[in-house]
Amino acid sequence: MFLATMEAGNVSHAYLFVGPRGSGKTSAARILAKLVNCEKNRDKKKLGEPCGVCEACKLIELGSGVDIIEIDAASNGLVEDIRDLREKVRLSPLQLKKKVYIIDEVHMVSSAGFNALLKTLEEPPKHVMFVLCTTEAHKVPETIVSRCARVSFAKANMKEMVEALQRVIDGEGLQVSAEALAMIADAADGSFREGHKLLEQLANFGVDISPELAKKSLGMVGRSFVKKLIEEVLEKRAETVVEFFVEMEQTGVKAGSLLTSLLNVLKVQMEEEIKKGNNVEVYLKVMGGLIRAAGEIRVSPDPLLPIEMALLGMCEEGENKNSKTLKLENSKFGEDQKEEGVDVQVNT
Repeated sequence: MFLATMEAGNVSHAYLFVGPRGSGKTSAARILAKLVNCEKNRDKKKLGEPCGVCEACKLIELGSGVDIIEIDAASNGLVEDIRDLREKVRLSPLQLKKKVYIIDEVHMVSSAGFNALLKTLEEPPKHVMFVLCTTEAHKVPETIVSRCARVSFAKANMKEMVEALQRVIDGEGLQVSAEALAMIADAADGSFREGHKLLEQLANFGVDISPELAKKSLGMVGRSFVKKLIEEVLEKRAETVVEFFVEMEQTGVKAGSLLTSLLNVLKVQMEEEIKKGNNVEVYLKVMGGLIRAAGEIRVSPDPLLPIEMALLGMCEEGENKNSKTLKLENSKFGEDQKEEGVDVQVNT
């Protein structure tokens, strides 16, 4: 991590933080601003973790440090804004040791804006540090990238998300069951920001958060529910799949949440089967159908309908085709196909 390089004394004047939305890029940029300004690190080559109690750390924590400038390039990407930044960069910090410019969604800066920014990155004042954050690094010009130390951020895994949410729960004095916590973490899809937002949304109903409340309020389904739905699809039980969707319509499940959960579970299952050397044709077909359904959700009068149609289509497709098909463990579909003379790989 970049903090380790700083502890070794390797501090860059510009960083490029790359990663998906909600992966902690902006939060890390603020921690970096604390680290280079913390009074504990003053006049030291090797920097340690910020103390969190000095005046500089407190100013940054409260968001009142005038020398920490956060810019949303999505709305401030014009060349005039970057030229204005260039002029202000030359001014010495008012409160802190270093001015830190955090530019979010930097890929949205215009071409002329990038050219203006490049000149500053080429000859930066010693009292300035830049942290450029982006979800789309390929849209940032190579001339900019080459002048930054790149740090990559990844989506949080389930364990990391649960731990992060648990810290918030403990700090706020909430009562959240393990099942409800798992549902929130799963719905966050690796985004710390999304997880915190969902938890805050549920906390508006009170300090006690049950699985029933999470399911009803967030309009989502648990991972076990999704796995069972996928199993029914792969076993081609169309009638049961319809029953699942009737239940989801009654509980107000959101199409976007369902689609994301289905694709995530299918992806994990597919990768596991690939590692075992099994055929994954059926997974590719189901995922392809769901991805196509994603484009139809917005225009459908019933958002869940395109997903239901895609899954029912898989239930009706190819029952008599003479091709290899991969099923879930203990799948009756696989046994049925074996009886018909189809080469099927089934794990036992």
